Amino acid sequence: MLIRKYISKEAKSHSYSRSLDIHLTTNHPEIDQLVGTIFDKYFSTRKKEDTKRHLKVLMLDLFLAWNIDPMLDIGVQMSPNSYTTIKRYNPLYITRTMIDVITSLKNHNVINFHKGSEANNKVSRIWVTPTLVNYFKNIKTSIFDISQSKELIVLRDKDKNDIDYKDDSKTNDMRMLLEKYNKILKQTFIDIPFLEKPYLEHKGRKHIVNQHSKLVRKIFRKEHFGNGGRFHGGWWQHVSEKQREKILMDNRETIEINYKSLHPVLTYAKKGIDFWKRMNVTKYSHFNDSYDVPTYGLKDKEHSREVVKLLFQTALNSTSEEECFKAFRGQWDYEDHVYKGLFSDIFLKELLDSIRDRHYQIDDMFCSGVGIDLHKWDCDIVDYIVSDFTERNIPILCIQDSFVIWREQLDLLVNNMNTAIKWVTGILENPSLKHDQFKTLAWKDHLLGHLEKTELDKDYYFESIPKLPKSSDKCKGYIERWNKHKSHFHIKYDFQ
Repeated sequence: MLIRKYISKEAKSHSYSRSLDIHLTTNHPEIDQLVGTIFDKYFSTRKKEDTKRHLKVLMLDLFLAWNIDPMLDIGVQMSPNSYTTIKRYNPLYITRTMIDVITSLKNHNVINFHKGSEANNKVSRIWVTPTLVNYFKNIKTSIFDISQSKELIVLRDKDKNDIDYKDDSKTNDMRMLLEKYNKILKQTFIDIPFLEKPYLEHKGRKHIVNQHSKLVRKIFRKEHFGNGGRFHGGWWQHVSEKQREKILMDNRETIEINYKSLHPVLTYAKKGIDFWKRMNVTKYSHFNDSYDVPTYGLKDKEHSREVVKLLFQTALNSTSEEECFKAFRGQWDYEDHVYKGLFSDIFLKELLDSIRDRHYQIDDMFCSGVGIDLHKWDCDIVDYIVSDFTERNIPILCIQDSFVIWREQLDLLVNNMNTAIKWVTGILENPSLKHDQFKTLAWKDHLLGHLEKTELDKDYYFESIPKLPKSSDKCKGYIERWNKHKSHFHIKYDFQ
């Protein structure tokens, strides 16, 4: 029965996979012994040390995948040109030798192999065989003993390829902060209580939820650090907002807060205008929502707002209407929202004109390419907030300009959000902002429908958040992962 599960290739779905991680390392002697055993049995080469280095990385990743789910595939590149020669992004110097290692293990039936199609841009897949499982079962190495030696500061060119750069005091400071931030994430149990197996399905893909899917890097684009960098990584960035609502950190409930109308706020600030004063925003008012622009052909209010929001942002990032409309159609999520065929140039032109009329004071900013400058401000705001929480040794998860925190840290986050905007733009001042007015800056789209029924205050907002599941609601898989995490980081939890 067990053997059939591994060798029945026809029934196996190869879409459930992740890419080979070439950055894994460990000093655990059991792994070195396993690598030595497999090398002596299946390899005959004069390049012993080079081959064993590649074999160790492969065994570590196969071991991790097997621990997560024996049905999980690993995507591997079988083209010699697929392995970067830039040392910064490949510190273990994994080269085309990996192809030879994979081929040898495949030929000896140590791993299963499914050939990819270069024409369809699909990589090959590998996964464990019963032979390899028998080796793994005798290893007491924990997944916590395996580290990731991955560069945390990434610079990319216009084609989105990783490129090298020279470190200076700024990149070194950023890396030190990211190392500290990732250390906090590593020591924090971030999971969802109803997950029996550690993965979430979203948009037809399974996203792994475990210790090795939490690493966060900072990525800078267009060959320049001056445009600001985004935080990338962390499984929470790849799932839906509804799924994130269930996140527990160290078994404590969380909330997600984001800015209300951040891009309009920054755009007005660029013109020296205080958005809140210009809009005459009243407490908890949604009638002044900057994305409240009539859309024809869209009956759903939330969908309408999403359309206006995306067109607003693409117009800021574009240098012409033609570029804007093309970018909008390329970025619209047709899986979650339909409307195929609706977004013609005529439709988008009329909607953009309505947005321009609504925001006449910043009319010249649309299709001007100002989005690059606003992106820098946006990144600086997120940096400010994440840095403050990191220095306080408090975990925080970011999804662009949205943040997941412990529920009791709401006041701290809102104060940070307010201070960050004032610090970055130098324009906005709102000293009267208090914890019960956080809605002025912090905004949850899914609460829009409640505003017409009742005044939204802090207590009401808390009542709208799903309560912490009772222990009986936490599945066995979650409890086992939580106990393993506490056991490994026992020093941290012994002092709480």
